[in-house]
Amino acid sequence: MNVSIYENVIKDIDGYVFDIIDNGFEDIQVGDDLFKNVSQRGLDELVDFLSTKHRDYYPVLNFVRKSPLNQEEPNFIHTDEMMGDLTAVLYLNKTYPSGYGTTIYDKDNNEVLICKAKYNSLIIFPSHVKHSRNSIHNFGTGNDARLIQVCFLKKII
Repeated sequence: MNVSIYENVIKDIDGYVFDIIDNGFEDIQVGDDLFKNVSQRGLDELVDFLSTKHRDYYPVLNFVRKSPLNQEEPNFIHTDEMMGDLTAVLYLNKTYPSGYGTTIYDKDNNEVLICKAKYNSLIIFPSHVKHSRNSIHNFGTGNDARLIQVCFLKKII
């Protein structure tokens, strides 16, 4: 399994986050799942960064999710294999609860890797890999709620 972690991904991260929050969020129904507080993104600075690191891939979906404490989410341990070949998660909170981030699991749901979140850091991993956030209940309220940007990438054939 190939996992990449990068720091200082977005140049003006404070302005970037301000613009995201300023644009607002909406609920989106996808099949049976309701994804709360999301904002779809187009080509942006994250996509530019990803295109320099993974030239053989293109973005298929790019969005931000705001998840306050106790907001129900459709999945905990899950894969993104139906979304693309790579999953990229950009952490957008200045502070995090102790140990918060992303956990990678093996086929039997045993923890293999725990990546602790850091403001303006990015984890990229194969979309077929089981993973979860490190807190089932999310965290924060208002503009301090859990905030991540997710981009799914597909290999160019």
